[in-house]
Amino acid sequence: MENISSLLKRFFESQKSNTEPYFNVDEIVSLIDHFLDRDDMSNLKTVIELGYELHSDDTGFKISLCRTLVSIEDFDSALKLIEDTGLEDSKDLDLLRLECYCELGRQDEALALIRELVAENSDYLEEAIVGTACIMNDIEKYQQEACDFIERGLALFPDNLTLKSELCFNFELQGKTKEALTLCRELIDEDPYAAEIWYMQGRLYSLCANFEKAVDSLDFALTCIHKNDELEYEIKLTKAYCLYKNESYQKAISTYEELVSYDEFVGAEVEPYLAECYMSLGDYEKAYEILKQTVDYQDLEDEVYVFGNFIYCCIETERHKEAIDMLSEALRRFPTSILEYLSTLNLMKEQLSLPDAGKEKILRTGDLARKYLESNIHNN
Repeated sequence: MENISSLLKRFFESQKSNTEPYFNVDEIVSLIDHFLDRDDMSNLKTVIELGYELHSDDTGFKISLCRTLVSIEDFDSALKLIEDTGLEDSKDLDLLRLECYCELGRQDEALALIRELVAENSDYLEEAIVGTACIMNDIEKYQQEACDFIERGLALFPDNLTLKSELCFNFELQGKTKEALTLCRELIDEDPYAAEIWYMQGRLYSLCANFEKAVDSLDFALTCIHKNDELEYEIKLTKAYCLYKNESYQKAISTYEELVSYDEFVGAEVEPYLAECYMSLGDYEKAYEILKQTVDYQDLEDEVYVFGNFIYCCIETERHKEAIDMLSEALRRFPTSILEYLSTLNLMKEQLSLPDAGKEKILRTGDLARKYLESNIHNN
């Protein structure tokens, strides 16, 4: 089969010349995977339509299309197509069917299919159980059901490290931190250089407020990473949080600054945390400079905290007019939550020259006094 570059060249040339090209099933599948990976829905739709014209009855094409529908989370359509294939005892379709059942909340049907595979002593039973466990674990409302399922899976496959790791993660989700740490240590004994497990242990120690041990675990996790930028980012973000909570503000700043350099999106997410480190050091001017840029982002998850911290920094750096202007904007965008947040900050009543109505509105949420870092982004 041609490499993907040649396939793309043929595909785009046919689109440009408005001709009808021929691609065999494997080539159609490769093009589908390529456009799906790049979230190119327009060309993906074109390739799928071409696949229907050329190979509508081909099993390989149908399986690829089912996988595509699952990837774009159209689980109902995927299930319908799976049933329409008329195939039985297909590993690919059974695994896709299990994923659809779980995502659609049809757990009973998923478990029934697993029982069938157990009864048949299926050669892909372990893979089916592991895949189902991972999906169930990611659905918040099924945490206990996932735990029960994983434990039953471990009874069948006691040496499966993925199931053990999922059980550890499930314990973490359920707040069973001590049980999770015990299992995490067992996993490290079995696979001492698994970055994901050391990262999990770091998270668990942070939940126990043992931030020094958390940082040690996270540092070791970083030494075990093999070309996984996303995992490295998550580890460093957690490490910076732990350094902040341990009052190692300069080290936290260094780690956050590494993350800010990744790209613009990461900067928008990390800069509010970086600003809080400077606020904790009393460097409100530096925090102000960071937040001045940040308040313009529209997709911040915790905008209310960013606005609140920015107002606080304006007050501390005697930018009173800017504080009032930003408070007016914050009141418009977050009429309730901004007041609740500001009530936790060190803003003395006389610091804000608000109209009486605005002042009363704030005072009704509680006194605006005492010291700042009682409630902030790092604590939320």
